[in-house]
Amino acid sequence: MKKTFDAVTWMRKRRADIDQEDKDLSWEEKREKTRKLLEKDPLWLRLKNRVVEATEFPRRNIRTNRAEYPEKHTD
Repeated sequence: MKKTFDAVTWMRKRRADIDQEDKDLSWEEKREKTRKLLEKDPLWLRLKNRVVEATEFPRRNIRTNRAEYPEKHTD
């Protein structure tokens, strides 16, 4: 199957283009540019106030009883 679109190549090119466009901007100017782009984006407007609950990671079962971990002997 022949690829008609290579997302990785496209994204790398787009990042290079953005870097070139923004090369003379300060961090604050880049931040403001991004903010202005996002305030018009319908997907961002739909998701910007969405709250996602943090997931709880399973805790490791930490054993403190040294008898469960006998010392290793090389002899």
